[in-house]
Amino acid sequence: MTENANKDQGPIQLKENGQNVEVKGQNVEVEGQNVETNVEMTTEQVINAVAARPSWKMALLWVGLMSFMATASNGSYYPAFGGYLPYKQWKCHSNSDKCVKRMGSQLLADMEQEKAIDILCGKDDEEPLQVGTDFLWDVDGRSTFSIDWDLHCGRYWLFTLTGSVGYFGHLVGSLCGNLYDVFGRKYGALIGCLVLFINNFILLASFSIEFFLVFRFIWGMALMCAMDGIFVFMLEFTPSNWRTFANGGYQFFWAVGYIISPLAGWKWLLVLNSCLVIPPTLCVLIMPDSPGFFLVNRKDEKSAKESLKWLGRINNSNFNVDGVILREEGTVTEKRTFLETLRDFITYPEMALQTAIQSFMWLVVGFLYYGFTFTWGNFSDGNYYLSYLYPALAEAVAYVLMTFPLTYIGRKITLSSFYCIASASFLFALIPSTIPGFISVEQLSCLVGSTFVSAAFGGVYIYTAELAPTSHRGKIMGICHMGSQIGAVCGPQASLLITEWSKPGTLILFAVLAGLAGLLCIRLPDSKGVSVPDTAQEVQARKYGKKQPAEGSKVYANNNCNSNHDNNNNNNNSCSQPFPAENTV
Repeated sequence: MTENANKDQGPIQLKENGQNVEVKGQNVEVEGQNVETNVEMTTEQVINAVAARPSWKMALLWVGLMSFMATASNGSYYPAFGGYLPYKQWKCHSNSDKCVKRMGSQLLADMEQEKAIDILCGKDDEEPLQVGTDFLWDVDGRSTFSIDWDLHCGRYWLFTLTGSVGYFGHLVGSLCGNLYDVFGRKYGALIGCLVLFINNFILLASFSIEFFLVFRFIWGMALMCAMDGIFVFMLEFTPSNWRTFANGGYQFFWAVGYIISPLAGWKWLLVLNSCLVIPPTLCVLIMPDSPGFFLVNRKDEKSAKESLKWLGRINNSNFNVDGVILREEGTVTEKRTFLETLRDFITYPEMALQTAIQSFMWLVVGFLYYGFTFTWGNFSDGNYYLSYLYPALAEAVAYVLMTFPLTYIGRKITLSSFYCIASASFLFALIPSTIPGFISVEQLSCLVGSTFVSAAFGGVYIYTAELAPTSHRGKIMGICHMGSQIGAVCGPQASLLITEWSKPGTLILFAVLAGLAGLLCIRLPDSKGVSVPDTAQEVQARKYGKKQPAEGSKVYANNNCNSNHDNNNNNNNSCSQPFPAENTV
């Protein structure tokens, strides 16, 4: 796209990726990557221009950043596999009359797990069997920390605590959202990655379950700090037409980490988790912080341009970043304090409402995801490790397939549909029927429901990041992730609901929550084909279909008024006034 204009013709409008770009000058070629005069563009428009055709080096960096999700998944499932208690894999000690008497002529392979637990732990007033004296674990050399630290029977609650403590660490780590907005996406992600790496080796040296629990909590905090930081970091370097694919790849690596989790014993899993942290850490070290952060949060146009120049060099682009005047829609003219940005949730109720709805969507998807995942054993028979292979593979498929409807149909309709299909699937699971030669309707329906829950989990990442303004993106991602972690803490307790309350009742609860989240999603605006908002004012303005900031904000109608690049604006009286009352939101 090339336009030539004489200086006396005034500003002209270029159409670039569906957005208007005001050009003040001549001989401007956007797609040809040759800008010779001052062009007002947002950081998103510049990124779209310089990275429209990502180079193999950029693709490699994206894959490196995406691979962090394998670390996150592998560590999140660590208690389920690293601490698994094989209640049906033990044998009586040859010298234990007590064990032989309880077993009688029964075989463990023919027992229900509840019966095996009763024999091992004692029923009513019976004393539990003692490991080493009465019985031996029969695990073919594959130990778990629950076996090593005797967390069976009366100490089993310490095993369940390893999962809850990690998720509580996630909850606290979600508060890192302000860290990204103040110190930068890069440094927030780096701190999280380095703490994860070091903490894994401390966990490897654990000598007791109490010591392990303390550092499992720290691991949870560091994971969430790094995960949100890396996602926002990656998104703000990604062209708008590649975001859904980048998000799909990011979530796909979660499934990869899930699939490889059962492959090793508990100590080797920690070593594997540390190795998985290395590639994303190196990528974050190589890359500068995002141009959006520099311009919107730091008000540092020079650093923002340096970041964009780096992106251009990586993608072999000749785009002249120095010939661009960086413009942000509705950008406040000075830095904001932490309390001022928090007050924005009151000043701009649309942003607060969108954040509340998205937080609920994250809470529901967290509850359903972890609730279903950690109760899969209640819906399937056979080998414990292999039983997780089916939902893991379904999850990988979900993350690949979700990319296309999110890209071509839209975020809102697609996500709402994912929640509603999951809701219907959990209701279908109530049908007491078996498909001949296959699995029961309950198992198949739950697998389908789990697949769409996984797709929804992947979709809410990009949807939230695109609706959240750059000035508040770290905080909003942190708030929503807190909702997810509240759901994650509660989700594993669904296993108790199934065994102590009612399996049909639990499935109905799953269906109601998923359906409600799907309906609330309809209230949100779609973000497909829309530029990412920069400030809370812009979010409020878009509710009414306007591009103006809200009344009383320190933002002006013409962003050029705040630019030092155009001295003519100094003589324009309209530049010193906010929007008139009739034009405000």
